[in-house]
Formats: sequence, C-alpha cells, structure tokens
Amino acid sequence: MIINVHYRFMKKASYYTFLFCLLTTAPILAQNNLATLEFKDGKQRKGLAKLIGGDQIKFKKAKGQKAEKFHFSELQKAVIYDSEEPSTYVYIETPKGRFNVVKELEIGAVNLYVLEEKGYAPPMQMGGANGHMNVTGGNFYDLQNLYVKSGENGELTHLGSNQLFSKNFKKAASDYFSNCPELVKKIQNRDFKKKHVKDIVHYYNTKCNL
Repeated sequence: MIINVHYRFMKKASYYTFLFCLLTTAPILAQNNLATLEFKDGKQRKGLAKLIGGDQIKFKKAKGQKAEKFHFSELQKAVIYDSEEPSTYVYIETPKGRFNVVKELEIGAVNLYVLEEKGYAPPMQMGGANGHMNVTGGNFYDLQNLYVKSGENGELTHLGSNQLFSKNFKKAASDYFSNCPELVKKIQNRDFKKKHVKDIVHYYNTKCNL
C-alpha cells in the first residue's frame, strides 16, 4: 500500500513538473519575430513569423492579423530577426535523402549550416530497490548538427554534432579542408576546435580560397 501511494505521488509530481516547465517556456517558444520570407517565385513578404513543426513557418503581416502557414519547400529562404544578428533559414537535402530546415552560419566558397533540434524530454520512471519507483529528472535538449557544402551544387558533408558520441571533428575537418594546409595545421594543433567551426569556415573562405 505504501509503495502504491509513493508511486502515485511520484507519478503526479512528475506530471506537474513537466506541465510547469511546458507552461513557463511556452511564451518563449511561441514568440513571433520580425521576418522576411522570400518565395521561390521571386515574391517577398515582410511581417512576423516563427518556425513551427520542423519544416513549416507561421507568418502574419502584423500583430492581431490572421496567421498563415507555409511549408519551407515553397521558400527560397526565411530571414528572422530573432537575435542581434538576423538568422537565415533554408530548406536543403541533408544526407540520407532527408530535407531539413537549417540555419546559415557562414556563406562563401564553403557554406556552413547548423541543424538545430530543441525540445523537452519529460521525466522517466524506473524500477528501483524494494519496489520503489525512481524518477529521473526531465531536461531540455538542444542538439546541433553541423554541415558544410562547397558551392551551390556541392555535396553536403556532416562535420559532427554536440552530442557525446559524434564524429571525430578534428579528422573530419582536416579531411574536408585538406586543400588548405595552413588551416589543417591549425586544426591539428588545436588552434581551431569544434567550437570554432564558424571561424574555420570563415578562415577558409577568406584566406585559403583566393
């Protein structure tokens, strides 16, 4: 009986913890920002927008007006003023034939993109000693996969991610930029690390590809 009461209490506590986190973060996730949508037919629309559903964008001309939804396959790009620097999002084919919305980090002879996956993993219940149920805390996650592409029609290459078991960044970056020995040397000497990936691509675009 005590075990059942303890289980029901922990289950309810986990639910309310998840609900509290969801409600307190909802205003942030639902925020609209100034944006410019550029369509594949050349048209352009300016207003307020936010990304939804992974591959869609919700748009309205101004506050209080009815919102419209567009699939990213209709867009050339979307520029959203969600920070000090505007963020540009494009829809490209990532490895394994999947299309994803990615954010441009650096554009030039080599383009750098990041695929962001954000969400909340709710608490999990696991069996413990003496029949007690242990609850692991829920947490927010922000996975970032880095991709590079040479030119407009080049192949998209995965450089790694911020996950624990990711591809060896030093080797991947050295192989990809092998035609620039001075940059490879900086990567091998750890002058440039994974956290400097934007600087690496910028270095290549401005100093190696002349």
